[in-house]
Amino acid sequence: MNVLIVGSGAKEYTLAKLMKSYNNVDLVFVAPGNEAIQEFASCIDIKANDIDELLEFVKANEIDLTVACSEKAIEAGIADKFNDAGLMIFAPTIDAAKIAISKSAGKKFMYKTKIPTPKFGIFDRENMAVEYARKSAMPLLIKTDNHQKGENVVVCDSFKNAKRVIEEVFDSQNKKLVMEDYVPGQEFSYYVITDGYNAMPLTSVVPYKYSLNGDGGLVTSGMGAYSPFYMINHDIERRIFKEIIYPALDELGRNNNQYVGILGVDIILDRNGGLNVMEFNPFLKEPDAECVFALVNENFADLMRAAVMGTLMDIFPEIRVKHQYAVSVVLTAGNYPVSGRSGSVIKGLDEIDEEVIAAHYNTTKNQAGEYETNGGRTLSVTACGATLESASNKVYENIKLINFDCKKHRTDVGNVMPSRFQL
Repeated sequence: MNVLIVGSGAKEYTLAKLMKSYNNVDLVFVAPGNEAIQEFASCIDIKANDIDELLEFVKANEIDLTVACSEKAIEAGIADKFNDAGLMIFAPTIDAAKIAISKSAGKKFMYKTKIPTPKFGIFDRENMAVEYARKSAMPLLIKTDNHQKGENVVVCDSFKNAKRVIEEVFDSQNKKLVMEDYVPGQEFSYYVITDGYNAMPLTSVVPYKYSLNGDGGLVTSGMGAYSPFYMINHDIERRIFKEIIYPALDELGRNNNQYVGILGVDIILDRNGGLNVMEFNPFLKEPDAECVFALVNENFADLMRAAVMGTLMDIFPEIRVKHQYAVSVVLTAGNYPVSGRSGSVIKGLDEIDEEVIAAHYNTTKNQAGEYETNGGRTLSVTACGATLESASNKVYENIKLINFDCKKHRTDVGNVMPSRFQL
């Protein structure tokens, strides 16, 4: 089959490389892709949200399966248009994905369906938001309604800090924000693949979102991750499906908005064993994706096709996952997320272990054919091991071989101490 992947980051790099390795996949295209992906797949100069042009490309090039990794493509309605044209698309429709794209819509949905979530408020007026924060206990989470560059989540430890953040959000032309009670506990993400009716587990992932060790610095879109979450057992998985996954899918189905694709759920496991849903995600996040792709021992092309065709559980009685741990660490160039460094030559990529994956975010090639940094997140380095410690040791041993000016990364990914329990 011929496959088109829509997106341009490290997860698209990893997925394209996987697809290329499958015997039943002939050609792999990525739109728009990046320079590193061009080494093993064909990159197409079409923006992820240019749905009409993507549609024409798929028709002209006999693409059998399109996978929308990009949230921009999902939000632009790629599934709706491809479904109308009778084309196979692995992505949720706009209406189904709304709970994951809009944080306020997701919160309202959780409240309606009694999915456990921290107390929250949604505001489109600055003065009402300030008054809510004045009466709230601290810490308090403040989020923009939509995912933007960076995580756009701030943990405020005082009313003064919260007021400043609220003013900055509205000054930046954001029309809506969400405030949420801070719940002490361990954050993790849980991913399932679904055909709209049935859902099957992929794995759990523990994210490292803060820019500095020990969860210091700023909240980012991700600085590292490990999988699976060591505290997840069969009872907790059963509760995740009973309390979160199936209520969500059933409610969407009642409104004829069947969710097809990968659904991610960000959850806080609190001190009492309670599950507190923070938000949904319309695909695998970075760098969670690298961990999931490293551990799931199935042909993703077949998995995704089965989900689109509504035959997921008929073809896959279970999804096989390696009995290992995966650890992924993000290397940045410069003071990410505030600023980045471009033009620094990356050395040592050809020295890392063969089984270790260095997925590229947005590197470029110079005239000598060397990869250079292009600001911000640069690489996601992922390794597997029989234990969390061995996987972590392996990834950091290989990171030492990769060098470029202003290389920065967290050195504590794989640390199992849940920092949020300490508050």
